[in-house]
Amino acid sequence: MGQKIVEYLDERVRIRALMSFLLNEPMPGGSRWAYIPGSMVLFVLILQFITGMMLAFYYGGTPDHAWDSVNYIDHLTYKGVPVGRLIRGIHYWGSSIMVIAVGIHLLQVFLWGAYKRPREIMWLVGTVLLALTMTAAFSGYLLPWDERAYWGTIVGTNMIGLIPLVGEAIKDAIRGGVGLGALTLSHFFTLHTMILPTLFILFVMLHMVIFRRVGPAGPFSGTPEQNEATKDTFYPRQVLMDSFGMMGVFILILILAILRPPGLESVANPSNAAYNPTPAWYFDWIFQLLKMIRPEIVGVVGLPVLIAVVLVLLPFLDKKPVRSPFRRPLSVLSTLFVLVSMVVLSIMAENGYKKLVEVDRASMVRGQVVFNQSGCIGCHTVFGKGGKIGPDLSEEGLVGHSEHWLTVQFVNSKAHFPDSIMPDFTYLTKQQQHDLAMYISSLGRMGWPDPTKAQ
Repeated sequence: MGQKIVEYLDERVRIRALMSFLLNEPMPGGSRWAYIPGSMVLFVLILQFITGMMLAFYYGGTPDHAWDSVNYIDHLTYKGVPVGRLIRGIHYWGSSIMVIAVGIHLLQVFLWGAYKRPREIMWLVGTVLLALTMTAAFSGYLLPWDERAYWGTIVGTNMIGLIPLVGEAIKDAIRGGVGLGALTLSHFFTLHTMILPTLFILFVMLHMVIFRRVGPAGPFSGTPEQNEATKDTFYPRQVLMDSFGMMGVFILILILAILRPPGLESVANPSNAAYNPTPAWYFDWIFQLLKMIRPEIVGVVGLPVLIAVVLVLLPFLDKKPVRSPFRRPLSVLSTLFVLVSMVVLSIMAENGYKKLVEVDRASMVRGQVVFNQSGCIGCHTVFGKGGKIGPDLSEEGLVGHSEHWLTVQFVNSKAHFPDSIMPDFTYLTKQQQHDLAMYISSLGRMGWPDPTKAQ
């Protein structure tokens, strides 16, 4: 049966010739694990397309529906398995892995000197794909429309506003106005689901066409004659290596999605001045530069633009045929210095953010009793149950409020929000305030749907 299908397709679309073209590509120097980063990038991109389409079936792209639709996705189950949260987790962590994978692939190409003649255009297409990846990660960050997404996007777009002359105009165009609103979400959703996927497909196809035209660069060691003598075809060894790499990446994303689901904070509240905004992790290093360097434009615009210019001009400035990283010490060490600096700045930024409160389990259980007995459930929703008067607290533990902030909120909410209608629970003892703070700090962190049932 299978043979007949192959013959049928071969007669009409020459399937054998196509498979031979795809699988019999010569690999200079033979099959290598060093060749798998590109395939892993393509695999993660396809995974993002698939999970993104699945999420789009249930997503409502307006401020009054976005958060509810994501919350609904998180609660979709099949035979007790939180499928919606799993799919969203795969997409969430896939975006981070995509950023890392593209960076590793670009770094490997640089170290091997594979950007040199005749592969300059392929390198430029790769830098465009890096920019598209960062834009996709940034545009998708806002879509849940929770506090983290809202304020993180405020920070990101404010950085864009620092660009001289045109920064404010670009920022307002991205937002669709002065602040974030329905037009902002519409812009980001359209960019994330329509424009960027189209550009990804076009540039990935261009990248692969150029790759097939000029062929793999091969290892940086050895002469062209030696690489030619040891060449191998893409199938079967390299296909097997790429498959193992893809499987490893998928297992990593799956583990992260299960153990560290993305969560969902309270619905975006533009008046929540107490929220401590932070950008997405891949912009942490720029955020740290914003705090360290004056004038701000040098850190936020100057250095990133300089890096982008160097990436674009690199193959045209470095024209020497030497490819070994050991014979290009200045450029390699400079690149490693920049990468290490970015990592250090990112760590500094993460350490500077508010830390989540350490939750004591016994206090957390007592705090849930205080929460219910004090009537808090009548005003606040927790995991789909409760009132709608106050904000949803289902993910409040991820916000990062200190225990002191929470206890002040319990006894005098007007200290934080002058227009608050929340009553002052001054009758709570110090112990009850502590227990209640532990319970609130656990929401969204200790398990789902009930944090007191976490193992």
